[in-house]
Amino acid sequence: MPSFSPITVPDLLAWQFAYSIDDGHSAGTIVRATVTQSTEPATADAQAAAVLKCAIAVIDDQNEVKTDGAGDEMNSVYVTTKTLQTDAGEAINVADHAADLVASCIVEVANRLAVHNSIAAMAIPSG
Repeated sequence: MPSFSPITVPDLLAWQFAYSIDDGHSAGTIVRATVTQSTEPATADAQAAAVLKCAIAVIDDQNEVKTDGAGDEMNSVYVTTKTLQTDAGEAINVADHAADLVASCIVEVANRLAVHNSIAAMAIPSG
């Protein structure tokens, strides 16, 4: 499983976090995780729930979104959600769940970038 470390980049907004991927084919890649939260109201069929969304962008050390080999911005290379439900009246520690969500997103992105880099390397003719 790829490891990653938090880093400081300028102009991060609330609930944005920057990390450097430490090892593997994606080592040195900087990613920015943006976490947002919404609430789904209770219905006759389901309890109220908090929904966390994590979007990952590939950035440079100045918090600028990078582009891939095709020239497309890498501002949303992976997006996932996590729904949090509890029994009525119980508090949810959103920060704990957000940290777990961000960690799983970064690992998934590191793995996907490694595959992407391997495919790109095979497509480049040598000599």
